[in-house]
Amino acid sequence: MRVEDLSGDDATVYRAVAELEGADDAPRLQDVARRAGLDLDPARAAVHRLLSSEPSLLHEVPDTSGTDLGPAYELAPRT
Repeated sequence: MRVEDLSGDDATVYRAVAELEGADDAPRLQDVARRAGLDLDPARAAVHRLLSSEPSLLHEVPDTSGTDLGPAYELAPRT
C-alpha cells in the first residue's frame, strides 16, 4: 500500500500521526483519534490497518515512560 492510495479514516489517521509526530512524544491512540476527529474504535481500526499494511505505513513505539498509556505511533520510514 502506498500513502498516495489512502482514503477515508486511514488517510485521516495517517495525516493525524504525521501532524502530531513533531510533538515531544510520539502520539498515542487517544491523541490520534482526537486530532483525526474520530472515535477510538474507528481510529484503532485505521491504526491497525496502517500497521499491518505491506509495506507498513506506521510503526509502534514502545511505552518507555512507565505510565502504561499504551503504545505510541510514528510514520514508518518511506522507501
